[in-house]
Amino acid sequence: MERIKSGIEGLDPLLGGGYPKGKGVLLTGPTGSGKTIFGIHFLHSNCASGKKGLLVLTRTRLDDLLQQASCLGLDLDPFINSGQLLVDNVFESRLKEAQNASRLGKGLELVEKDRIGTVKKLSLDVDVVVYDSLAALSKSWNCVGEEPLKKFDPLYNVLADYGCTSLFLMDDRAHRNMQGFADYLVFGKIELYYKEARQKGKLDRFMRVSKMRGMELFLDSVGFSITSEGVRIENF
Repeated sequence: MERIKSGIEGLDPLLGGGYPKGKGVLLTGPTGSGKTIFGIHFLHSNCASGKKGLLVLTRTRLDDLLQQASCLGLDLDPFINSGQLLVDNVFESRLKEAQNASRLGKGLELVEKDRIGTVKKLSLDVDVVVYDSLAALSKSWNCVGEEPLKKFDPLYNVLADYGCTSLFLMDDRAHRNMQGFADYLVFGKIELYYKEARQKGKLDRFMRVSKMRGMELFLDSVGFSITSEGVRIENF
């Protein structure tokens, strides 16, 4: 299976050469663990190599993410300005849509279903996608029981049908609260987590690939750090 580079040195060997092309991978972890930075690396690396990207933001301000990317030396502004990186800013546009829906009597539930149509339109001819984050999507749809999977399924399949290599970010606490609904559908899963270091009061970052179809898993946890240049895999 063809692989798409993650943009992080040392990560691709753990994934069998990179993220599986045309498939979706779930990335979970606690707040501040580096999920968004993994996504920034993925978009910057692939846009820099000539691929077209899509960034969907549901909980993060675009200007904050762009500032973070710039500070890491992974500036995304040139790709956005050239049209090579498309942005669906759900975080800001949803408020406007909700106001319009209320005024027109359309109903917010219908507005959220329209989001699938928006993603479908934007993902045409797109190679790589970062969806940040699934937690807001499930919460906004008031999902219970098996409903989260039913809501995620059409989104996942739209991107898969278009051959997009997608990285779905989700807070691990929200993931547990939603009974791990995305685990069953995604092609692979990477978990980020903290572990108390020997030095008292310090937490170290670790990651593990807990699911990746079509390959033998490297189940050991691997340490990583967040530096001024982004993610650095330890001992690489």
